[in-house]
Amino acid sequence: MKKLILLSVIISLLTAGSAFQSNFKTKPSFQPVAVIELFTSQGCSSCPSADHLLSQTISEAKNDGRKIFALSFHVDYWNRLGWADPFSAKEYSQRQRTYAAQLNDNSVYTPQMIVNGSRQFIGSDEHDLKNALNKSLNIAPAAAFKTLTASLQKNVPPQVKFSLAGNYGGCNINFALISLSETTSIKRGENGGLKLTNENIVRQFITVPATAKGIINFKISPLPSSVSNMAIVAYLQQTSNLKIIGASMAEIK
Repeated sequence: MKKLILLSVIISLLTAGSAFQSNFKTKPSFQPVAVIELFTSQGCSSCPSADHLLSQTISEAKNDGRKIFALSFHVDYWNRLGWADPFSAKEYSQRQRTYAAQLNDNSVYTPQMIVNGSRQFIGSDEHDLKNALNKSLNIAPAAAFKTLTASLQKNVPPQVKFSLAGNYGGCNINFALISLSETTSIKRGENGGLKLTNENIVRQFITVPATAKGIINFKISPLPSSVSNMAIVAYLQQTSNLKIIGASMAEIK
């Protein structure tokens, strides 16, 4: 009788262990990501150093394979001070104000970097940027993009198709159509006489509630100068606290 009881206990333990192992194996594991949002302006004399730091970070991420996605949002509140930034939009200024309210900042400023929607600092501070990236890239995200593709045909707006995996409840998906690189001769303002190069400039920005899969259509204009100069960055952002939990990037073909 004791042998039967012992055998029953062993079988129960083996069954429980097998179930635990099965559940452990099926739990999704996604690669950590870091999304940098730089709020900048061609009319701000402090911004070129931040723009350069962003470009440097983009280049380093390509070389080392880290999942870093950089975005340059050009705000419009500098436009009245001598130079109208051709890439600026009031919606990008409003996005920065939304962050300020969430992060308890008293005001907005340029250059400002925000990493994964939760860490903010002066956009030219390389030490703070590296610290924020290291922390973000050590956190396993709750969700990810299974697929992200982008296409462009003549006289048809850029179209993005996507699908998600993991826990994306309570999130929005942000889709940014970006110019990979643009060089501008600045005629007036604090940077008058300079030729500035900006990378990963947000040209169009669409936010929708997160769903398992879908299709997003951008407008025909404004668009970057060529298809080879375009890309899509998409990222998942929690609506309650603006934290970013997943991201991907796609070339336009």
